[in-house]
Amino acid sequence: MARAKRTDRADARRRYRLAQEDPSPSESEDQSPAASAPAARRGSAADRPANLARPVGFTDSMRAAWHRPDLRADIAALPWLLRTRAFLVPLALVVVGAGALTLAPDNPAAGLFFQLMVLPPAMAPIFITGFFAKRASYLLGLIIAVIDVAGYAVFVYSALPALSVDPVTATRQQELLASAVAVGPLSGIFFAAGAAWYRRFLSYSSAQRARSRGAERPKTKRTSRS
Repeated sequence: MARAKRTDRADARRRYRLAQEDPSPSESEDQSPAASAPAARRGSAADRPANLARPVGFTDSMRAAWHRPDLRADIAALPWLLRTRAFLVPLALVVVGAGALTLAPDNPAAGLFFQLMVLPPAMAPIFITGFFAKRASYLLGLIIAVIDVAGYAVFVYSALPALSVDPVTATRQQELLASAVAVGPLSGIFFAAGAAWYRRFLSYSSAQRARSRGAERPKTKRTSRS
């Protein structure tokens, strides 16, 4: 009886080892290379942290910075936008620039200030408006450009004849004003909108660089400990 029990125990242990070493057909199919490769890819995608999403590139930031204008909402927002510094500061620059050359015609700094702030298109005031406006930058740029053309017209018809060495004819005055009207308003729209797009592009690019630096810091710490 004792010998029979030892034989039964030996057979049981042998069957147990065989069962552990020889997996079932379903298990062997699941562990095949063809089946394990997709599973490994799925596991790597599932285990990827949320903050390691696809990085936003240069062209992605350019596309994200552009958006369609909402003309109705922008017009409704004009009453409070006209009271913001994004509009009042460029307006003051145009007014001061128009008066600077009239008050100090022989001052080179006044002449340079007039060219930057008043001579259509008024690049500096329009850019400031577009870059700092909270919304409706193209409308504010248009308004600044129209005011600039009006200030330039006053300069052409009142101050220019006294400042110019050669006589300024009425035809010449009309040509200068027509050129300002043709260039100024359209430039105000497009330059201000471009400045607003550039501000959003810088914002998206800065946020992406900050996320990239935040994703690299944990790797650096783990490497230093190892």
